[in-house]
Amino acid sequence: MSFESSTVKRDLLLFTARGLLTDAEAAQVLEFAREDFPFAEAMHNAESLHVHVSADEREGLPDVEAIRVAARETSGDDRERKYVFASGLNVIFALDPTAQDEFIDGAAPRSKPYVDHLGVDLRDESDETRRIFEGIPFVARRAGWRHVAQEGPVRCCHVEMGPKHWVYPPEGVAGTRRPIEFAFGELKLADKYLGCDYRPIDPAHPMAALVKATGSPRPSQGEPAAQPSKIYVFEECSCNVSPSSGLLGVLRERFPSAHVQAFDMARPEGLVPLPPALFLALESEGARCLPALVIDGHILTQGWLPEPAQAVTLVEHPGTVPSPDTRPGATSCCTDSTCC
Repeated sequence: MSFESSTVKRDLLLFTARGLLTDAEAAQVLEFAREDFPFAEAMHNAESLHVHVSADEREGLPDVEAIRVAARETSGDDRERKYVFASGLNVIFALDPTAQDEFIDGAAPRSKPYVDHLGVDLRDESDETRRIFEGIPFVARRAGWRHVAQEGPVRCCHVEMGPKHWVYPPEGVAGTRRPIEFAFGELKLADKYLGCDYRPIDPAHPMAALVKATGSPRPSQGEPAAQPSKIYVFEECSCNVSPSSGLLGVLRERFPSAHVQAFDMARPEGLVPLPPALFLALESEGARCLPALVIDGHILTQGWLPEPAQAVTLVEHPGTVPSPDTRPGATSCCTDSTCC
């Protein structure tokens, strides 16, 4: 879709004139329509772009007649409002948490309302659009933006979608620009609440190491968890046999609807959905933080893997992680029978 800067600017004025967006936030949106925008190729194949605003619970959601006249309101409950403009701009106001940052005291950028992120909606699932989407990490590196992959399906309340790439401005949290989401694939609506995979925190955020989760808040100790959708093991193995293969087999049998997979960090292939906190641990500690067991984005164990039976218990009751003196040692990659 071709996004006309003047038309998008006119729509944004409805929000900046009422203090619902700042001039700096609107200016970043207008960057999307420039040919020198690092991700300009993606904009040519985008169905829409969106601005996600974290609204203030005390002030509530905006209810402005002029905005309703200019836009089509596609959702209007007491927790979220979405305004869709003919220009291709969508503006979303939400009261519920959107990002990992909001679960860390002092990590969110400022008092609400504020723009949490901007989004590029790549709904067309053609080979060309997929090629552009899969090239986002390379474009980000070349332009000096940091990147976090979010493997699909990604859940957001009653909606499920494909994978996402998140990119973070070079200037980091000290700047005014916000993270950008690139979402691939059609939206799928569900009758039941699916949970929420929150926006990953910027890996360069000074408080990123405090992040414990990327999905919905986990149950307290002893409380059963919902059935997991993604169970990942991150390990480093220079051998041909993964030491976690037995563990993965048990988890696949116990949780047949979950996506269970191991990622060899010695030879990573394709997208590796590392939680930001584990990414930072790898940067600072190297392979000492491996192996790690991650459930729906939550780091359950780091530097060790549980025995298969214990792993099932940890997945079903995530508050029961053993104390340091009762944990088994880190699983070794090489044994006499498996080392190359």
